[in-house]
This record gives sequence, C-alpha cells and structure tokens, in this order.
Amino acid sequence: MTDPHPPRGLLARFVPRRAGLRALLAGLASALLASAAPGPAHAAEPVFPPAGSLGLVPPPGMTPSEKFAGFEHRSGASIILVEMPPEAWAQINGRFTPEALAATGFRVKGGSEALPVAGGEGFVLRGTQGANGLTYAKWVAVVRGGAGTGLVTVQVPESAAEQVPEAAVEAALRTVAFRAPGSVADQIAALPYTVGDMAGFRPVRTLMGNALLLTDGPKDVDPEGSQTMVIVAPSLGRAAVGAGQESAFARKALGTLREVKDLTVTDEERSTRGDAVVLRLRGSGADARSGRPVAVTQTILFEGPGYVRVLGLTSADRPDALARAERVAASIATRRNGDAR
Repeated sequence: MTDPHPPRGLLARFVPRRAGLRALLAGLASALLASAAPGPAHAAEPVFPPAGSLGLVPPPGMTPSEKFAGFEHRSGASIILVEMPPEAWAQINGRFTPEALAATGFRVKGGSEALPVAGGEGFVLRGTQGANGLTYAKWVAVVRGGAGTGLVTVQVPESAAEQVPEAAVEAALRTVAFRAPGSVADQIAALPYTVGDMAGFRPVRTLMGNALLLTDGPKDVDPEGSQTMVIVAPSLGRAAVGAGQESAFARKALGTLREVKDLTVTDEERSTRGDAVVLRLRGSGADARSGRPVAVTQTILFEGPGYVRVLGLTSADRPDALARAERVAASIATRRNGDAR
C-alpha cells in the first residue's frame, strides 16, 4: 500500500494544512488508520465506518477494513476515508493541485474534476503513484457535506486493474455521502486499541478510523499551536520492524515531523512490555512557523507485525505535559479479537 494519508499539518494544528505526516499517519510512518460497519460490498446504500460520518458504496469485491476507515481488496487495492472538520475545506481547497501533489510522488493526469456529492460538493484528481516497486492507479477526492470535510483516497495496484476496474472506482466515488457523526466516545470505542489513561487530556476526534487526537485546551482547531497535542496512531497493516532496528526506525519517524525545525533528540529509553518492545524518545526544537521553543515526546510500541505510535508536542516550558503524554502511551493496549491486551 502506498502512503494514503492526508496532508502534513494534520498533527500541527488539528486541521490539515500542509503536505502528509508520513511517519505518524502512515505508521503514523510513512502514517499517519477501526473496522467499518458490516455490510456486503455490493450494497446499494453507502457503507460507513463505525461512528463515522463519511462513507460510500464500495466497488464489488472490496470489503470493510479492520485496520483503517475504508475498504480493502485481496489484491492490495484500498479506499481510505479521512474525516475532517467543516473548516478544513477552506484550508485545503485549492491546495490539492498537480504541482503540489507531485512532491508526494502522485503523478496527476490532467487537472481536477468536479465530483457530485449529495448535499455538498467535491473534486477528484486521478493519476499514478509508485511505491515498493509497484505502480498504483490513484484517485484523491476532496469532498464536503453537512457533517464536515472528507478526503477519499483510492489506490489500485496496476496488476489488479481487472479485479478493481477503473469504471467501478469511478462509480464508487459518485456515491460518496455524509451522515451525522457518532459521538467522540463512540469513535474511541471503535479504535483498534484502548487508552487506559487519558492523563487529563481531552479527546478531540479520531482520524482515519484508527488515530486519536487529544489536547489539553478548549480549542478543537488550533492554528497557532498554542495547546499541547497528543496523537495516537497504529501502523497500517503489517509493518514489522526487525529486532535491533527499533531505535533507527523511531528516530527516522520523528525526523519527519514538519511542525518542528532544528529537532534534536535529547533522551532515548528502551524497555519491554510483555513480548513488545517500547522505544521512547524525547526531543527539543522550535515551532516551524513561530520559532517558539517546543518539546516533543514519541513512544512507539512495537508488537508483532505492527506498532502503535504516540506523539506529544507542547511548549518547551510544559515538561508536565510531556510526562502526561507518556502516561497515555504507557496505557495503550491493542485489541485482539475484540479484547485488549
């Protein structure tokens, strides 16, 4: 699977503003993705993730994913649904251009095209992207409706063109729909992990069906970055990191944090939790926009074929906030067959 994630800056100001936080929301990694509601792939009505407000009628053969908000096909094709607040439309509309997306490796063919959305509007870009030695046909649709703004990313391996044909993808995109979102509590209950200790942080929303955004202030949207922010997100699918490679992986992931410049790792701690390896980094730097000193903590729980990453970002004068973010990380338990462990 190529990087399906929304633009970078999701982490920075609670609303996407810049191009993709790879390590966080593609692993949160290359990543920064709650099983979808059951239902046959050929259903006439749109299918929505649990507690989600954005859905569509998936192409034949694609079924709800158990790893992220969206749909999968055995061929490796995927549809990923990302929900954002209504105000995100103004932030990203006009930023999704062929030139801007070229920097992510997405080669857009032609320009954007209007996409009909019931009770709203949208546009779609089509093209190709290479990853892991494969070429994918790719569609990126930005939509909005009464419940908010959405990003729909479709990726089909070149080898799966007959199994998930272009016409089926185009038909699915024309069924994008919004509904009233579930409560934040319902969204959290649908995550593929549990958080035993919120450490005083307030849950704002879930992202991509499997990432959780927390803050400690009253703002749900914080363009100035004045509030402490914590994001919890698991890897997409299988993302095993070799024994002894955890530190290098964690440092590379932290290095993708575009919101912080001159980032320096100041502390590293390795421990175990059962069969899992836990790698915690602390760092310092400056806010990329304001120059204000900031502090960062990142904990990655490496477990089996995947991992869960917890990232905290706060003002440098808030060491207590870093400690609280690490309490959140220490309380994470992944679900197995409906249970947490």
